[in-house]
This record gives sequence, structure tokens and C-alpha cells, in this order.
Amino acid sequence: MNQKEKDALVKSIRNKKIKKYVLTVFTMFIVVSVAIGLSIEQKDSRIADGNGNVIVDNAGDALDSGDVKVSDEEKGDKIEKDKKDKKDKKSKRDKKDKKKSTKKMSKQKAAAKKQDEKLSKLSDKEKAKIEPKDVAVKNNEDFTASNGGNKALRPKVPQPVTVTLEIYCNTLSNDMDRLEEESIRDYIPKDGVILAKTKYSGTTDNTVFDALNTLCRNNNIQMEFSYTPLFESNYIEGINYLYEFHGGPQSGWMYKVNGWFPNYGCSSYYLSDGDEIVWAYTCEGLGTDIGAPKWMG
Repeated sequence: MNQKEKDALVKSIRNKKIKKYVLTVFTMFIVVSVAIGLSIEQKDSRIADGNGNVIVDNAGDALDSGDVKVSDEEKGDKIEKDKKDKKDKKSKRDKKDKKKSTKKMSKQKAAAKKQDEKLSKLSDKEKAKIEPKDVAVKNNEDFTASNGGNKALRPKVPQPVTVTLEIYCNTLSNDMDRLEEESIRDYIPKDGVILAKTKYSGTTDNTVFDALNTLCRNNNIQMEFSYTPLFESNYIEGINYLYEFHGGPQSGWMYKVNGWFPNYGCSSYYLSDGDEIVWAYTCEGLGTDIGAPKWMG
């Protein structure tokens, strides 16, 4: 091999080394670029929780502190568990409140029973001196606590009574924009008086309901009622086709005797001679617009 051939061989080997070096460098560049690109993409697709933990990827999937994705099924289970925990806590609170309320109710019922027993021992003459509102049992917690009404004040021997009763709905007739049932507009008197003050004769065994029922029948006034076992009394749903909620969400019929709104049903209020009974339709405040105390609303 002459010198010229030797030089050509050395040049060829050098070129091959250069090409191999360049190829190696280019390959390394590609690998590094891809690695950096993946790292940037992964970083951008996650949101940190402020403590260095990735909690959400770009698909919105929850991740734990170890960058482990939480499946949709696991997320659903967690939501259901949270709902159950809240429901259990509410149930415990309700049971506690019910227990507390039941205790108060028992005390009120016991007080009502004790009071009735005491009144039953009085003579008719002594009972006549007592006003029904003076013996009313407070029943804010349990509205059935005094469902016996003023029964204990009835004379042992029934006595004749004459009372007056009137029915009006002027809170509605004065503001007919409240009326939510146009079909009964013609049944609402302009002055609000459905029944002017009228006398009712009966005995001390009769109730406010008896007086209302009799006078409505005698004067051809429509009336609808239903018996409510909880309150052991008849509930007045409508008079003269004017029903509860016809004048708004808090509207309905209420009664008062001698200016007082009893805290028990009309079937539990026994009449005394000279009672002045008024049935009035309330539209707002559950009676406060017709003079009832705020605690009733």
C-alpha cells in the first residue's frame, strides 16, 4: 500500500468517526429534548395544593399526595360517604332535639292534666268566676298540651247560654289583589261581613264549633271542616267558599272569644253565657293582621 492509499484510508476512518460523533450528539439532543418536553407537559397538566402536592391533572381527575389518580368510582364513593356523614349528623341532631322537645311536651301535658284535675274539684259557682284565658296552658312546644280547652270549666250541670257570633273577611275585601282564586270573587262581600253579629242559644255543653256550624246552616252559609285527631278538634277549612291559602300562603280562618285567640281548636272551647265569638279571615302573619299575638304566627 503506497502512501497515497494510506492517506485515503486514514481520511475515511476520520470521516466515519466524525459522522458517528455527530450522530451520537444528535441522538442525545433528541432524547434530552423529548424528556424536557414531557416534563413541561406533565407540570402544566397538574395543579398544586400549595403544599407541594399535585391534586388535579389536565383531565380534572383528582390525585392524592403521591400523584396517584383517583378513579371516578372512588370519587363517587367519597361523595356518597360525605352525604351519609352529613345525614348521620343531622339525624343525631334531630334525635337530640326531639328528645329535648318530648321532655318539654311531657311537662306541659302533665301541667295541663294537673290543672284540669284541680279545676274539676271546684264548685260550679267557683268555676264561673274563672276566665278561660286565665287557665290556658302554654303550648308553644306541643300544641296538643291544652287540647282539652276549657272543658274543665264546664258546670257539672249544663246551664243555658246565649252568645253572639259574627264572621268577616275584611282583611281580604280591603285588598282584593291578595285573592288567588278568581272564581270566588263574587262571594267576598265588599264590606267583608259574611255574617253580622248574630245570637246563638245553647248550653254550656256546646262549643264554638257548635255555634258556628248551627248559624252557618241557619243562614245558608257554606262551610267545610275536617276533624283533626292531633288537636282533637274540627278544623275550619272554608266559609262562604273562602278557603285557606285563597288569600296567600299564610291565610286561613281563626276565631277569638271576648277578644282572646284561644290556643286550642274550636271544638275544645266550651261556651259561657255572654261570650262574643268572632271568626276572622287572616291574610298575613298567621293572625297578626287581625289582632292575634305574634307568638301565634
